[in-house]
Amino acid sequence: MIRRTPTMIPMSDADVQEIRDLVADQKSRFEAKQKTLLAMKKVAEHPIQPNDPETLPWFQLLVAERNRRLGIPTPST
Repeated sequence: MIRRTPTMIPMSDADVQEIRDLVADQKSRFEAKQKTLLAMKKVAEHPIQPNDPETLPWFQLLVAERNRRLGIPTPST
C-alpha cells in the first residue's frame, strides 16, 4: 500500500469552531431523536389507560380543556 502525506486544508480558528458547533448540533439532534423514538416505543408497548391513577388528572385536564373549547358547560359535582 502506498502512503502519501495527508492533504492539509488551511483553516482558521473560526472555521474549526464552526465545525465543532455543527458536530455538537448534529449529536444533540441525534440524541433528541433517539429519546423521542424511545418514548414512542414505550407508549406503543404500554398504551395509556384512562383509569390509570397516574394519568387520571391528565385525562381530566384534557376533558376540561376540550369542553371549554367546545363551550360545553362543566358538570357540577
